[in-house]
Amino acid sequence: VVVAGGGIIGNSIAYHLGKLGWTDVLVLERDKITSGTTWHAAGLMVTFGSLSETSTSMRQYSKHLYSHVLEEETGQSTGFKPV
Repeated sequence: VVVAGGGIIGNSIAYHLGKLGWTDVLVLERDKITSGTTWHAAGLMVTFGSLSETSTSMRQYSKHLYSHVLEEETGQSTGFKPV
């Protein structure tokens, strides 16, 4: 699988495909990972403000993923600090 774009969505797709057992996943990025639109939106993740149950669930999942799971899996800090 080739994923075009190394922003939050492209990297998330690659990560979750790997978690599902895919072994041949390649992320293509024209510059540095998360250097485009994702970088400009850093810090804008919130778990409130949506009336959509699906959107709220995805936001809560992402918050848990960034604040706990990724650090436990990799041993590296994501730098995510929820307030």
